[in-house]
Amino acid sequence: MPRQGLTRETVIRTAIEMIDSKGVASFSMVALAKALHVKTASLYNHIESLEALYSAVALSAIAQMVQAEEAAAAGKSGDAALWALASAYRSFAREHYHLYRFILAALGQDNPELEQAAAAVIQPILRILSGYGLCREQQVHWQRILRSVMHGFVAHETAGGFSHFPISSEESYRLAIQWITAAVAAAGKDGEHERG
Repeated sequence: MPRQGLTRETVIRTAIEMIDSKGVASFSMVALAKALHVKTASLYNHIESLEALYSAVALSAIAQMVQAEEAAAAGKSGDAALWALASAYRSFAREHYHLYRFILAALGQDNPELEQAAAAVIQPILRILSGYGLCREQQVHWQRILRSVMHGFVAHETAGGFSHFPISSEESYRLAIQWITAAVAAAGKDGEHERG
């Protein structure tokens, strides 16, 4: 019988906090049970398996990341929206690095729910890119480029790859996103000329 007061939401939220704090390598159902002051077997009254828990954690974490991006870009368009989203992406990845890595690992799994969630990650970017007059194919190309730049920057930054020179990484990131916004705007104008 489920322990009174313990819910599926509590189990998932605690798992997220633990993974966010120390990473998935140090996470286990035993550690989760200890943090919740219950027996490990009690967790299975609320979650079917470790795999199901990981899926639920990934879905919740993805929702948090998308919400952060959408909140940052709300009410903005064009370059301002793209920069706001890129800043929110980097902030989330830096502040929740273990969770961010967990999300990326989860998205590579053969899981229909997570595949659908992956589409949610892309939607805010596609909405912003559509404002530049890009066709759908161009939007797909440029969202891939943008995501690659954002992820690549975060990966190098968190690994200490930018520590060799006393030059602001903030400015480097600004320049990278500025380059993308200029290229996207140019691609949109070229598309207008071709359609015209």
